Amino acid sequence: MTDKEKYTILMQRYWEAETTPAEERDLARYVARVDDPDFDELRGVLGYLSVDREKRARQARAVRIFSFAAVAACLVAVAVFGLNLRPRRAGDLCVRYAYGVQTTDNGMVLSDVETSLADFFAGDTPAETNLINMFQR
Repeated sequence: MTDKEKYTILMQRYWEAETTPAEERDLARYVARVDDPDFDELRGVLGYLSVDREKRARQARAVRIFSFAAVAACLVAVAVFGLNLRPRRAGDLCVRYAYGVQTTDNGMVLSDVETSLADFFAGDTPAETNLINMFQR
């Protein structure tokens, strides 16, 4: 059996969808190698399929690149916003604003807080009255 007879039988099996992927690759290589008019129709179909396969591969590659870029942008956004939105701690710094004056001495601020709380809870009057009195001063 000659190569042409072998590949003619293989071409008939191809048209009946009975070939394996390996046989199809072998048939495509043979068709690309010979210039026989009996294989022109098959050459056209296989050429179209290879162009379509390349086109789909390029589109899939573009989608993968876009997806990768989108994921990278999301990770960058999460990292930037996540790092900037976390609560900032001023450490153990206490600040008091009283009568337009800022005090950052921790001992003085804590002393004023203790004095205010002692005044608030010391009397026999209810807490609402103490609050009203504190803010009327």
